[in-house]
Amino acid sequence: MRRLDKIVTALLLAVVFPIAAARAATDDPSLDTGRNFAPFVLSLKPSLQMSPLPGWMQGPSVVRPETATIEIPVPALWAVPAVELYALTVVFDDRGDGGPAVEWRSPNGSTSTISQGLGEIGTSLGLNAKTILIPQELTRDGGVLLVSYYAKFDKLVSLAVRPARQDPLAVLGGGSDPALVDEALRVFERAEVDGRRNPPLSGDVRRGAIVEAELSAPVQELTGELEFIVPIEGVVEGALLKLDVLGLDPEAEIQVRVNSISVGQLGFSPFHLDDPALVPDSLGRLVIAGWRSGYVFIPARLWQAGDNSVVLALKRSEVETGRTVFIRNSRIHIRFGAEPAQQNKPAGEPDFLIPDPLVPNPQDPPLPEVVTGTR
Repeated sequence: MRRLDKIVTALLLAVVFPIAAARAATDDPSLDTGRNFAPFVLSLKPSLQMSPLPGWMQGPSVVRPETATIEIPVPALWAVPAVELYALTVVFDDRGDGGPAVEWRSPNGSTSTISQGLGEIGTSLGLNAKTILIPQELTRDGGVLLVSYYAKFDKLVSLAVRPARQDPLAVLGGGSDPALVDEALRVFERAEVDGRRNPPLSGDVRRGAIVEAELSAPVQELTGELEFIVPIEGVVEGALLKLDVLGLDPEAEIQVRVNSISVGQLGFSPFHLDDPALVPDSLGRLVIAGWRSGYVFIPARLWQAGDNSVVLALKRSEVETGRTVFIRNSRIHIRFGAEPAQQNKPAGEPDFLIPDPLVPNPQDPPLPEVVTGTR
C-alpha cells in the first residue's frame, strides 16, 4: 500500500509541475555569462568597432554607408536555446528629423517596418537613445534587422542587439504596462519599446485621494532655472514631482526648491556600466544618451494655500562638455487629506482618506482642482 502511495504521489507531481520540469530540462547555462546570451554591440563613433560575435549570431553584420543601412542577421528563435525575444538599442544624434528607421527582412525577402523613426520631430535633442522590442512574430523564423538613417548616416553613434527571455511577472495596479526589464532592473513600459513616438501627457487625472497634475508635457530646454506655479486649495499630505530628462551629465544634478526651500535633487534609476546608452563624449568621458525618469518627494510642510512655486535648478559639472538638457512630461502627484473638521467625523461616516476610485461615494467632499502653469 505504501509503494502504491509513492507511485501516485510521483504521478501527481509530474502533472502539477510539468512547466518546471521542462524549464529545468532546457535551462541554458549561458543565461548570465555565456556567448549564447551575450549582446552584439556595433559602434560607429569614434571609429568602427564590433564586439565578438555572440553565440546566437549566425553571421556578421554588414555596414552599408552607400545605402545608409546596417544589416544584422538574427537567427530563428527555435534555433537559440533560452532566447525568446530580441531588444534593439540605437544611439544617435537626434536633429529633430524623426531619427533612424528600423525594418525587418524575412527569409522570403519581404520587408516589414518596425519603427518609422526613433527620434523626435521638430526638436533637435542632440545625443539620444531608444530601445525597442523586436516582435516575436518576425523573429520566429529568423531574418535580418535593418537600421537605416538616410542622409544622416553619420549621425548614428552605436547600436546593440540583446537577447531577452520571458518570465512571469505580477503587476500591482492597472496604471502600468511593463514590457521589458534590463539588467539594472529599469522597467520599460510597452509604449516605450513598441517603436512608436510617445504622445505627451495630457491633462490632470484623479485617482482616489491623489491628483496627477500636468505641469508641462512638451519637450522644454532647461538652461538654468525653470519655475512652475501650482495653486492649491486643500490639505496636502505629500507630493511627488516627476519628469523625464535628457542630456544631463552623470556628474551634474537638477535641484528642486518649493516656495524657496530646497527639497534636494532629482533621483534617477540606476544603470549598469555596460548599458548601450552609456557612450563616450567628444572628450572620452562617459555620458548617458536618451530619456531618464527623475523624481523627488516634496513633504506636506512645504505646501501652502494658494500659489506655490516649484523651481528646477540645473547644476552642471565643472568638467562636462555642456550638452543641452531637456525635460518633458513634467508632472506632480499630490495626495490630499481630509479637512481638520472631517478628521474627527463620527464613526460610521465614509472615510475620505481611503476612497474607492472605481465606485465614488457621493458623500465624499470633492478634491480641489489643481491648475498649473510656468513662469
